[in-house]
Formats: sequence, C-alpha cells, structure tokens
Amino acid sequence: MQLGEAGKNLRYRFQWVSPMAVSPHDPNVVFHGSQHVHRSTDRGMTWETISPDLTTNTPAHQEFSGGPINHDITGVEIFNTVFSIAPSPHSPDVIWAGSDDGRMHITRDNGATWDDITPGAMPQFATVDEIDVSPHQAGRALVAAQRYRLNDFAPYIFRTNNYGRSWDLLTNGRNGIPADSPVRTVREDPERPGLLYAGTEWGVYVSFDDGRNWQSLQLNLPVTPVTGMRVAHDDVIISTQGRSFWILDDVTPLRQITPELSDAAAHLYQPRNGYRVNSGGGGDGIGGQFAPEPLPGNVLINFYLADDSADEVVVRIEDSAGRVVRQFSSDSARADTMPGVSHMKPTAGMNRVPWDGTYAGLNPPDSTIIWGYSGGVRAPPGSYRVHLSAAGISLAESFEYLKDPRLPEVTQGDFDEQFRLAVAIRDTINAVYDGIRAATGVSAQVKSATERAREAGVVDRVGPVADSISASLASVHEAMTQTKNKSGQDPIRFAPMLDGQYVALYEYVTGVDNYRFGGAEGRPTPGAYELFGDLNARWVPLSEQLQHLLRDDVARLNDLLQGLGVPAVVVPGRRRAPIP
Repeated sequence: MQLGEAGKNLRYRFQWVSPMAVSPHDPNVVFHGSQHVHRSTDRGMTWETISPDLTTNTPAHQEFSGGPINHDITGVEIFNTVFSIAPSPHSPDVIWAGSDDGRMHITRDNGATWDDITPGAMPQFATVDEIDVSPHQAGRALVAAQRYRLNDFAPYIFRTNNYGRSWDLLTNGRNGIPADSPVRTVREDPERPGLLYAGTEWGVYVSFDDGRNWQSLQLNLPVTPVTGMRVAHDDVIISTQGRSFWILDDVTPLRQITPELSDAAAHLYQPRNGYRVNSGGGGDGIGGQFAPEPLPGNVLINFYLADDSADEVVVRIEDSAGRVVRQFSSDSARADTMPGVSHMKPTAGMNRVPWDGTYAGLNPPDSTIIWGYSGGVRAPPGSYRVHLSAAGISLAESFEYLKDPRLPEVTQGDFDEQFRLAVAIRDTINAVYDGIRAATGVSAQVKSATERAREAGVVDRVGPVADSISASLASVHEAMTQTKNKSGQDPIRFAPMLDGQYVALYEYVTGVDNYRFGGAEGRPTPGAYELFGDLNARWVPLSEQLQHLLRDDVARLNDLLQGLGVPAVVVPGRRRAPIP
C-alpha cells in the first residue's frame, strides 16, 4: 500500500491516475502502468510484468513528500511512473508507453524488448499525458506532453510516422495554439487522416493540415482544462477539469472542409446518417435539471453561407416519394403562417439545423389546451434528401434514416404501417381543428351580423335565423372540443371531447409521449385501429353537420343579410381528412 510511503520504498510505483488500457485485439488482455508495464490476460485476475523500469528512476524524485516534519503521501505524489499506455490497433505486438518524467518507449515484440524513443525536443521531466496511435498508419502516433507543474506552460504535441525513430514538434506557440496553453490530449480523426484535435488548458483546437496550423474549436465550450478526448460515432467527446463531460455533435462537416469551399457562396454538407431513436432526459422527467442535454436532432443538417443573405434561405427535407417532410425558412412570417415550416436564423459562416426525425405535426387553434403529444409524425426508416436554397443557388444531398439497431424484431413494414396510421390520425385531428376554427370564426361573424342588423333596425328578421345557427354551431363546437378548458389543469377536471380523444390515440400510435421518453415502436395494435374507427364514427356525422351549417344555413343567412343590406358572413375553406 502506498499511503504514507515514499516512492523509493515501493516495489511498484503506482500513481493514483496510473494508466490502464484494454487491448483492441483481445478484450481479455489489460495493461496497467507503475514504473513498469504490467499485463493481464484474464481480465485482471493475474498479472505479469512485461517491461523494465521505463522512467528516469531518479532517486531524488522518490523521497517522502511533505518534508521531514509531516509526510503527506496519498498516491498523487508518486513520481517516476508510466503515465500513458497505448496498444497499437494495427498489431498486438506493438505497445507504446510514456512516463511522467519525459520518457517514451515502444515494444514491437509484445514486451520482449523495449526501445527508448523519447523525442529529442521532449523537455526534461515532462509528463507524457497521452499517446494516440494513428488509426490510419502503423508506426504513426501523436503525443501530448505537458510541463506546467514545473512552471513551463508551453504546448507540446509530437508526431512520428516511423515508430519513434524521428519526431516532429507540431506546436511552436505561433501556429495557432498559444505559447501559454499546455496540451493535455491529442487525437487524429478516425475518418480523415491529418485532421487533428487537441485539448489544452484553455479549450479545444483543430488542425486540418496534420498539425502545421491550428485554430480554435471552442464554440460554446466554457474555458476549462480539457483532460481527455475521444473521437467516436462522428462526435468529439471530451472530459474536462471542473466542467463535466461535453460532446461536439457531428464532426462530419470538419471532414468535408476543403480550401475550395472558401470561394463558394453557399455549401451544403453531406449529412451523416441518422437513427430513429427515442430521446429522453431533462424537463420534469427522470433526472430533471441534472440530466444531460440530449442530442439536438436525430439528423443534423450543416451548411455554409459566405455572407449574410437578404434573400430567403430555405432548407427542405423530402422523403423517397418526393413528399416534403419538413421545411426551415429564414422568413419568419412564412414560418409563422405555414404548418410544417420552422423558423431558422442563418448567418454568414457555418450553420446547423437539427431535424428531429418527424414530419409536420398538429396545427391546433390558438390557446388550445392539449394534454398529450402534439409534435410531428415520426419518420419511418428510409432514404431522404435535403435541399438548400440560398444565395441564388440550389444544392441537395442524400442521407439514410436508420432504425434503432436495438429493435431487430421491428420490420420496415411495421414502421411504414405505424407511419401511415399516424398520418391519418394527424390529418383527421387537423381537420377537427379546422372545424373548431371555422365554428368559432363563423359564430363570431354571426354575432357581429346580428349587431349590425340591430343597428339597421332589422334584427327582428335576422335574429331568429342567426340565433338558430349560433346554437347549432355551439353544439357542434362543444362536441369537437372541451370548451370548459381554460387552464393547463382543466383537462383533469373536465372530460376530453373528440379532439382530446384523437390526441391520446395519436400519442399512442406515434410512440412518443409528451415528455419524449419514448413509447411503443412498430405496427399499431388492433385496438388502435378499433379506437380510430370509433372516433371516426363520431367525427364523420359531426363533420357533415358542420359542413351543412356552413354551406347551407349560413348561405340562407347571407341571402337574408344581402337583401337587408347587411354585410355577409365569410365561411373559411376547410380541409377534409382522409379516413381509412
């Protein structure tokens, strides 16, 4: 046990953040570092030492910390240790190791022999914080070293392409990473060779030219030490010292950037494929305010604009049948008045629009109180296409929307049928909402016509007809929606009417509840079809009654008003929902 003991008296000098690594070739093989590299072939049950001391083994570094009066040794003070271990993904025989006192070694024969490959420019007693073996080339590796505890705040990133026989220093304090920014972690992109990411004491940097030049990739990340980094699932995932974990979602645009794009007026990046998955967390649900932020969208659409455009910028998503799935427009008026169109605010430079994987949703009248899911119909897995119209040009890219791989039993036919029924329910609900708008709008006009007739002295002839229409419209209105609902808690006080019943069914069939924790996936149950049929049996005659009122009764009222010189009632157009 190392508590209270000087390093010189320990058989193995394990630092309290001593490295561990699992072999990419065999999950049973685990490596662990003291001043040696140790290996287990049975997941840690037994161990063997496969290296000599790979540190400077400096006696002065192994005395009691805290001084002669009061020893203070918890493990963090242990010096002259192996601080990073990197098994090569290209060969199980190659293992890289770096120490916290500026030494680097490699074995190419599975630990039988080790070679000192310390870079000549490695400063004395630097901590080799991380070794990243290139996924693209055997013998290539990047090394992040830091020496800030010795009052040296310079950045150190080294690169070798020949197993450490020679090294290049990729940071000079003048090529993007400032001279006072120690580097803790470095990674090469697994898809694009030469695309590098670095985590420093002050944030994240990126290089598109294999380290010759660096630029900030900070975005909205707080200024904080970045202690670890992984590039996985097309994301950059980092750990920080004091600011928790962060993810830069979708770095596929970085992989597609070329110098030629700087001359383009607009550019649409190839979207990465998305997954239809249930998202959760946040809100009033599990985790609440302490839950992590969810992925901003199932598919992230990235585009570039050279300048702020005065013209409308439109992003449109279409399915394989050419149907418009969703639209995003810089025209706020269009977004406010057209269902299925969302407002976006593009600016010069990079822009991102998240698509949540849904078609247009419900379009309720203003102030409608809904208990249940009112968002869009979830898109089935399939091929989709995104279009960008900007700066006088039109661009398009395709992508795949994939099913959750954890649901092998749900077939494409199941998703398609779920989508078909959800669309039918959505369209029927929107037809009901149109009916509600028509009933309330015409009722208000009938009331106004009655007042005008009163002013004209002919209310005795108009009143009985108007009152009859108003009463009939009120009856239909009350059957379509719960008119007593005035607050968000009223749905638990007053029974839901037709629209509320439809919304409950819509939420069930779409598989997304009001808190987006996820629901049923796949083909709807027979009960869903049965309930839809029962609700339609109520809606069809109600819709016909409303249509009769608006078409025939209001027409007779308008004939009467016209003969009396009173302005007529305007009947809005209405959509008819397809009822399967």
